Amino acid sequence: MSIIKAFLYTALAFVFWTIIQLVIFLPIKALIEEPNYFTHIFGITKIISVVGSFLLIYFFFWKPNFDFKKAIKIENYDPRIYLYLPIIGIGIFLINKPFWDFNKILESYQGISTNDNFFNSKNNITIIYSLISNLLIAPIVEELFFRKFLLDKLSIKYKPIIALIISSICFSIIHIETPNNLIPTFISGIILGIIYLKTKKAGYCILLHFIVNLIIVTTNNVRISNDNWLIGYNFDFIYWLMFGIGIFITSIGMRKITTANTV
Repeated sequence: MSIIKAFLYTALAFVFWTIIQLVIFLPIKALIEEPNYFTHIFGITKIISVVGSFLLIYFFFWKPNFDFKKAIKIENYDPRIYLYLPIIGIGIFLINKPFWDFNKILESYQGISTNDNFFNSKNNITIIYSLISNLLIAPIVEELFFRKFLLDKLSIKYKPIIALIISSICFSIIHIETPNNLIPTFISGIILGIIYLKTKKAGYCILLHFIVNLIIVTTNNVRISNDNWLIGYNFDFIYWLMFGIGIFITSIGMRKITTANTV
C-alpha cells in the first residue's frame, strides 16, 4: 500500500461515516418531533455509522480473511504481555493529559480562572451509548483498520518507522472532530503500532485501546476540582510530575513487552 492510498482510505472512511450518519439521522429527525428520542437516535446512528463506514472499507478494499478461532484462543497470547498493558494504558493517559488540557493550561498561565465546578452533565442513556461506542466498537474497529490493515500493508512497502508514522497520522486524522485529541491519538497510534509490529497480534492493541478508553470515559464522568491532580486543572509540580511518570512507566511497559515477545 502506498502512503497516498493510506490517506485516501482514511478519508474515505470519514466520508462513509458522515454520509451514513446523515442518511440515517436527518430523515428520522424530520419525522420524529419528540426531542426525548433524539438521544437514542443519535447514539444508535453514531454506532451504526462507525461500524458501517469501516465495514465498507473492509468489503471493497481489504476483504480480510480472518481466522477468528485462532485469534480468540487464549493460548496464542503471552500472559506476560497482558500484565503490562494496564501499566502502558495508565502511562498513555498521563502522557496525553496535558494535550487534552492544552487550552486550560494556556488560560491558567495567563491568569484566567478555570472552571473548577464542572460536572459532566451527560444523562445515563448518553453514557451507555458512549460506553458501547468507546469501549466495544472503537477498540475493535479502529485497531483492525489502522493496525491490522493500514500498518500491515504499509510495512510491506516501507520501513517500519515510516509505516508507523503514516498509520498513526491517519489514526489521528480520523479523530479530527476533537482537535485537542489529534496529538494524543498520534502518540497512542505510535505506541499501539509498535506493539503490533513487535507482536503481530491485533488482540493486544484492542485490549490496550479498550483500557485507555476506559480510563478516559471514567475520568470524563467524575467531578473536576483544582485539587484533584488526576482530572483537575491545578497545573502544578505534581501535575507535571505525573506527566513524567507517564513517560517512564510507558517506556518500561513497552520494553517489557518487547522482551517478553522475543523470548
